[in-house]
Amino acid sequence: MVMSAQERQQVADEEIKRERANPLDEPTISDTWVDTKSEAGHHAFREFRSNCETADQFYLNNFDIPAPDGGTMIRLGTARSIISTLVSHITPQFLDISVPPPGPRGQARAELMEKFLTGAHHMLEQRTPTHREIVKHAGLYGIAWEKVEFAANEWSDFPEPPEGEGDESYRESIRDVLEKRSILWPIKTSAVNPQNLVWDTNNGANPRWIIYEYEVDAQWVQAHFPSWGHYKDGYVTFQEIWTHSQVGYRADGHWAMQPRKHGYKRLPWVMYWPMIGLQTVENSPEDVYQGILHPTFDMLKAQSQLASHYIDIVAKSAWPTLQFAGPMGITEEVQAQWDDTPGAKNVRPPNVDVEISPTPNPPSEIGVAKEFLDESIEAATVPSVARGQRPTGAASGYHTAVLAGIASLNFGAVKEAMERGIQDKGGIVLSIVENVINDKVTVFGKTEAGTLDAAIKPRDINGHYVNIVRINSVSPEEQERRLNLWSNLWRAGYVDLDTALRKGGVANPLEVRAKLLEEGFMNSEMVQQQLQIAAAQRVPTLSQIVEAAGGTTSEADEIARNILNTQGAQQLSNPGNFSGVNQPARTNEAARVRPSTRPVMPGSIQEMNQTGAAIAGPRTGNVRVPAADISPGARG
Repeated sequence: MVMSAQERQQVADEEIKRERANPLDEPTISDTWVDTKSEAGHHAFREFRSNCETADQFYLNNFDIPAPDGGTMIRLGTARSIISTLVSHITPQFLDISVPPPGPRGQARAELMEKFLTGAHHMLEQRTPTHREIVKHAGLYGIAWEKVEFAANEWSDFPEPPEGEGDESYRESIRDVLEKRSILWPIKTSAVNPQNLVWDTNNGANPRWIIYEYEVDAQWVQAHFPSWGHYKDGYVTFQEIWTHSQVGYRADGHWAMQPRKHGYKRLPWVMYWPMIGLQTVENSPEDVYQGILHPTFDMLKAQSQLASHYIDIVAKSAWPTLQFAGPMGITEEVQAQWDDTPGAKNVRPPNVDVEISPTPNPPSEIGVAKEFLDESIEAATVPSVARGQRPTGAASGYHTAVLAGIASLNFGAVKEAMERGIQDKGGIVLSIVENVINDKVTVFGKTEAGTLDAAIKPRDINGHYVNIVRINSVSPEEQERRLNLWSNLWRAGYVDLDTALRKGGVANPLEVRAKLLEEGFMNSEMVQQQLQIAAAQRVPTLSQIVEAAGGTTSEADEIARNILNTQGAQQLSNPGNFSGVNQPARTNEAARVRPSTRPVMPGSIQEMNQTGAAIAGPRTGNVRVPAADISPGARG
């Protein structure tokens, strides 16, 4: 579509007016506006897309290196190794999500939203895994995008009510819809390559609009948008135009769906921006958005080039050429019949000499240069210790763990971008539930403590979209070191248990504490005594012995109670046995020494050591285990 100068000027005047207004003001979507922004975006993002294509070539191991005719071309795959390491460290398995209480009485509501968001992220990732692809985009291009939408066609609608009342079939239909909605997840996400996007760069991390362009089959457009009316063979350019309140679709320059309100109350696109680049005076996209490989393009090419040269030299040493010297005629005949296959036997006339040509050895300079390039690439991207390689000079595993922890700091920018983006995605999900679905939504999820399910209603959200996400992207060694650190701080009384658990890497401390309370209750002396009494009463041998001696079942139960009540130095009083030997030992309260430190932190290395020592130690003292001798309560 060719625009006139007047139309272009009109769009420019509207943009100037909008830039002077509120940052959330939106443009009016029209053909002229879309064409203007699309054309300008293709021009502005040309260099950025060129950098993205170069990064793709290195990641896919499809880049060119200078080599002589017939020379070897070895591509080392360093770029893919760097990005794969980044993905392994940043891609979260479990998220630490916290929601600030919306007021002094909103703690229960905040915990419900935390459970819902945890389950929502789990279901989104199970349905369409996007985290790994987003981390790749953020590392390669310096920017990543994710689209969040309500899947209306997968959400069961309620049937129209019948004219009469008391229709049982209608009530059954309502129950079917409710059952489906309790297990269906109506929200979907997709990772979108930034090379297919043009967006508003004048508003930082809060763009006013996004244009998503990609190629689709014209038949697909006609099938999904029958009113399009411009059917043709082959592929067409499909455009999705999004603002904070509107969405429109165009195919081949014609509206497949006119702009309309989408109801999300915000732009349903998540920006993951590590801010690795530099905001220059011009703020060109190629300067603002740069991946971690960007400063190493030339070094990666030179590294593979050196490796190729080294392989060529080694190949010449492994397969040397032969030199034949002797009389004319017979020398050529011997050379033509010579078999250079390994182990072959050849007949050499006495007057013909056969010698191996001198072969060059790989110069040491190649190794020095490659080592220099390796170190430079690691300094600009990811050290090798983060990829599992033990560094030179690391004397112990602890030293290696410390170096790995320091190396992981290079991932900090991408990690923070993922946290900000996932927070924003959680807010979009809550907004969709409240403003679009406007009904109860049930989620199922998995956490470190097990599975969870939660149901949330729009009134539970009530405009509160704030959530805080943390990703624990550390190695097992670093996790152990962090757990020991915060365990010691908690035992010393410097931090509370919730803080220590979160800092130690536990994503859901409230659930962990609830399970600990449950464990403590089940392991309490009173509960254990009752469980042991119940178990002892079911031992057939004891009942048989008592019955053989002329006793009754009640007497067997009483003997079992007396035995159990006399195990250990401290026990509950036994109403059936008042002998002195069966009473709890009296202790001197004044002589009791209170511990100055806290017990070990749940889940820490100290707890495992304590458990191991208790299992391996002698069964004496106040350990409540069955003894070999008959207890005093059972004598006589």
